[in-house]
Amino acid sequence: MKFYLIILCFALSNLVSAQMTSDYGVYQKQHQTLGCQIVDSMIFSTVLHELLALDTNQFDANLDLYHRDLSQAYACTWIFSKDSADLQNAVLQIRHIKNLSNLDHYNIAHYLNCLNALNECEEIITHVDLYLSMTPTEEQFPNDEIHKIKNKCLYRHITDYKEYRKTQVKLTCTPQDSATLINILYDLLLLDTTQFTTNLDWYYQDLGMAYYKSFNVLSKDSILYEKSIAAYLKQKELNSNDYWNIMHLYFILHDCENGEKYLALYKKNTPREFYKNNKEQISRIRKRCEG
Repeated sequence: MKFYLIILCFALSNLVSAQMTSDYGVYQKQHQTLGCQIVDSMIFSTVLHELLALDTNQFDANLDLYHRDLSQAYACTWIFSKDSADLQNAVLQIRHIKNLSNLDHYNIAHYLNCLNALNECEEIITHVDLYLSMTPTEEQFPNDEIHKIKNKCLYRHITDYKEYRKTQVKLTCTPQDSATLINILYDLLLLDTTQFTTNLDWYYQDLGMAYYKSFNVLSKDSILYEKSIAAYLKQKELNSNDYWNIMHLYFILHDCENGEKYLALYKKNTPREFYKNNKEQISRIRKRCEG
């Protein structure tokens, strides 16, 4: 899971001997900074404990910076601890900030989303909208991240995937532009399917077709066809169309044995007249394995 941590985590040392100041902004500049991309749980833990050890009563200016640093220290620590209490504390510290920045709005929405705080959906969407309104378009995070956060809230009550898909852009038999196809695939991959209790087979059908149609626009890599097959096979019950699609994909991959296997299943599960009408097309598909 991507995790955007914007403000720097601070490695603070020699706190006792540090020069006293009433401005946290000045204090902050006196200490070495480490980006959250530093993958070291001990550093994050040290940063957190040193920030907590500070007597903030000595500061009467720029306390927003302190709460922002402490929030990020908790969030950095959570990456390794996976303890929800760390992320809850990160949220709490942002709420202590008097003047929220655009990134504060994004972070609190993101943290609440990671906590699955669906009872806070109104707040989450408000913070996302404020982030978008305060941030130039060219500086905003990828749309898929924003979309994922908002979708989780907007459609949180839908437990039937077949109903959920009615709210989304769907794949069609007619040509669709590359941006649409890629967005559909990424949205499906980012979707938390644990909320759905019925009709999840429709999800795997959509995902299988999205991988298949993305081959020509995303990457001409056979792994997309393999992922398409894997998605179709995750269904609990396959129908005639599924057998057709899987058969076709195996023949494209020159996996003739599995191609014939799923052709037989397609024939077995398809009305005779309909199968006869497709015999010419089947013959063309099977030619991939001839010679």
